[in-house]
Amino acid sequence: MLIVVASATGKTDRLAEAVAAGAREAGAEVVTRRAQEATAEDLIAADAIILGSGVHMGGVESSMSAFFERMAPLWLQGSLVGKLGAAFVSAGLGGRGGAELALLSLHANLAEHGMLLVSMPSRLAQFAAGGSHWGPVARSSPRDGEAGPTSAHLRAARAHGEYVAQCAARWNRSDA
Repeated sequence: MLIVVASATGKTDRLAEAVAAGAREAGAEVVTRRAQEATAEDLIAADAIILGSGVHMGGVESSMSAFFERMAPLWLQGSLVGKLGAAFVSAGLGGRGGAELALLSLHANLAEHGMLLVSMPSRLAQFAAGGSHWGPVARSSPRDGEAGPTSAHLRAARAHGEYVAQCAARWNRSDA
């Protein structure tokens, strides 16, 4: 499993660590790369790819956008078709802070590559506090309450990482 993360402040990195911990608990081998360092070979080698980004004005960080551009040749070749893909974000002030828009952007890129999208079921741990159907969300600057990622956000991210790893294991067993 590959986690590609864009994190200007370190908050999204903390979510990535939780996602990776959950995936490892489910038995997955996990590689984490910064968006500016991830290579085409990293993506091709992975069974599942999880994208994580900070949210800026409802969009993803610029390093994630640059990553999308660098990986365009994989789209031309169809190299990622049939792999599993998921996403998570760290958003800013109030409400969703553009989180769902950013998650949709990440999912749209995965779908454009022909990947199978793994959503976040509402039954996963801490979904109400740190999730949306598109993936885990940490609210890093809430109007009221503790700034994230909180322990609830990290538990949601960990649960999602475990769930994606379980889905990848099932998918790979059926692919044999």
